[in-house]
Amino acid sequence: MVADAQILENILTEVKQLSPENRLRLVQHIIQTLISPPPPGQPQPIQFGEFQGDEAAMSTLEDFAIAEWKPTLEELDGP
Repeated sequence: MVADAQILENILTEVKQLSPENRLRLVQHIIQTLISPPPPGQPQPIQFGEFQGDEAAMSTLEDFAIAEWKPTLEELDGP
């Protein structure tokens, strides 16, 4: 532990000689080594009816069919 304290004191002495910009770069690097990004997870699509319950009325298949966009040939051709 005493050796660690001495090493830390040496580092702090050297850091004081750095410019403010380089001190910020050092802090940024230290933070990046302490905080690792969370591992990327596989996206899980929501399943129909997954959150059904008594709290609120859920959408039905009919609601989805009504909301589905069914373009006409004129809409597909554009102006």
